[in-house]
Amino acid sequence: MITADAFLEALNLPTEHPYIPYDASASDIPDAVAPKEWSITNYFYSWKDSPSSSPAAQDLTSSIDCSSNFPMPSWAAKFTSNNVCNSEVDAAPPAIAAGSNNTSTEVSFLEEISPCLVAMFHMNIILWAPIVLLICLRRLMKKPLPRNQRIDRQDGGESETNKQTASSKTFPPIITRADQHLPVMTHAKKNQTTHQGKKAKAIQDTLSFFVYPTNVFSKAESQDEAAMSSPTGGYFTYIVGLFFSALVMTDPMYVFEFSQAALVMIHLLIITLGMKRLGAKVALYTALPVSAIAFYMIAHQDLNLPTFSPGLYYDESNSLVTTAVSKWPIDKRTYDDGRGTPWMMTGDTRTGLPFMFYKIPEIDFQRRWIPLPDEKEAVILDVAFPSNNVIESNKRVYLVLHGINGDSHEGYVADFVDRQVRQGNIVAVMVTRGLGDSPILGDNILHFARTKDVEAAARALKTAIREVSDDGGLLLSGVGYSMGAITLANYVATSGAQCDLDAAVTISGALDTTQQVKFLRSASLWQPFITKALRDTLLSSFGNKIRSRLSQQQLQESIKAATLVDFDRTFFVPYHDFESLEDYYSRLGAMGDFVSYDNP
Repeated sequence: MITADAFLEALNLPTEHPYIPYDASASDIPDAVAPKEWSITNYFYSWKDSPSSSPAAQDLTSSIDCSSNFPMPSWAAKFTSNNVCNSEVDAAPPAIAAGSNNTSTEVSFLEEISPCLVAMFHMNIILWAPIVLLICLRRLMKKPLPRNQRIDRQDGGESETNKQTASSKTFPPIITRADQHLPVMTHAKKNQTTHQGKKAKAIQDTLSFFVYPTNVFSKAESQDEAAMSSPTGGYFTYIVGLFFSALVMTDPMYVFEFSQAALVMIHLLIITLGMKRLGAKVALYTALPVSAIAFYMIAHQDLNLPTFSPGLYYDESNSLVTTAVSKWPIDKRTYDDGRGTPWMMTGDTRTGLPFMFYKIPEIDFQRRWIPLPDEKEAVILDVAFPSNNVIESNKRVYLVLHGINGDSHEGYVADFVDRQVRQGNIVAVMVTRGLGDSPILGDNILHFARTKDVEAAARALKTAIREVSDDGGLLLSGVGYSMGAITLANYVATSGAQCDLDAAVTISGALDTTQQVKFLRSASLWQPFITKALRDTLLSSFGNKIRSRLSQQQLQESIKAATLVDFDRTFFVPYHDFESLEDYYSRLGAMGDFVSYDNP
């Protein structure tokens, strides 16, 4: 048995930053800034506190004064116009200082966030597509009402069937032939009312499609009758069904989940139902342009779908791996064992819904700092222990690397930490240099091809394990999410036999990051949000450092970057003097500049 105090003592790391004076102990972890997760609303509404409100978020080597709510006014605007932020750039070359006074090159806030607005629109359409398609199919398959029961669209009057019922209601007095001085005015009012009623009913029938769109089963019958009892409502439903069926059969995520053949059949079913309801001529003429564009995209679009089947892949000539595989039951080698969430149709929903509805548990972290003496820097290591502060010798120690622009408070990280400490394990979360309100003293700010910080964290944990566990029963396992998974895999690949981890698991990462430029769907759907959050974090915390290295033009280009690929090319590559984007990505991924197995 090992106590938490004994492990922390063996870890022998300082409780505050070793190279700056302010207190950053576990009890004083800055909490003025909420975790910068990729919630859409965070990018369009001001926060109560500024990221520069806590000491750890400040650029400690500069005298910049840019305190205001995030992200409005835009952090990007602060560093492209002296009218927004009156700062001193001590180390900036004259050309940069002169460029910062040129307000004609200022990037507007709308220009900066426009990629996020477009992506938000795209994301909503993609996520709502299955529900909208279900409503369209249900309404188009509904048997049309007899003609004598439909609303008379020509005069706005009642149907023949309803006229008898209408006689029991109260109406204005009927004008008879005896009232010869009134008919002209009465007919004029009637025609005006009929014309207004005709327009109102057309608008109502069209918009009725969006009435309670998520209420698929309850009140469905009455809503369908209201929407489909007129030609306007039926035609509009047909158009919406065509558009969304074409959308899903060309979207890589839906094609991966349901196969393109099944989605094409749904599109053809929509056309068939439209022909039955609206007539072949109207339905086919309407479907022709939509279907032509969709099938052209299918023929020429590269969906970047996986070319291999799920499973366990390993080198049988490696005796160590083969021994581990032999002890791993086959039924445990996949997540597809019925315990998942089949009601979440795609990876988009399986990623987004937990962020929206899952309650993040509160984790009691013990904060330590890992010194990097050669750079006079330090990175955060947040350590969590079981509630009883006792660890059995057969338990595990986990080193967790969070995703891009995250920290130890990310929901998916907190969920993993909570589950593991409940099982009696130790979990240590390394916060990426410069993130999570951590300071950087020099100019060497974060980039994600750096593995020396992970190496220092793994070595510190391994040293502590050897001191407290004589028999080596405690195993050190690495767990990486997203960008943290990429960094973890890169560390394992580059460290080789010197790797201090006993095992490593990467989740939603990549081995060959040079393929990132091909992922057009992620570039248009979710990367704009991640890019803006990362850019705002860097500009708010390390503004002077950035302005001292990047020219005004380079800064402008990085601010306008809509995707992570664009931001990597316009920011990380020039700031850290990589030769090119390909050079950065080859250093970032575990496979390096690997081309193929035939030509490595």
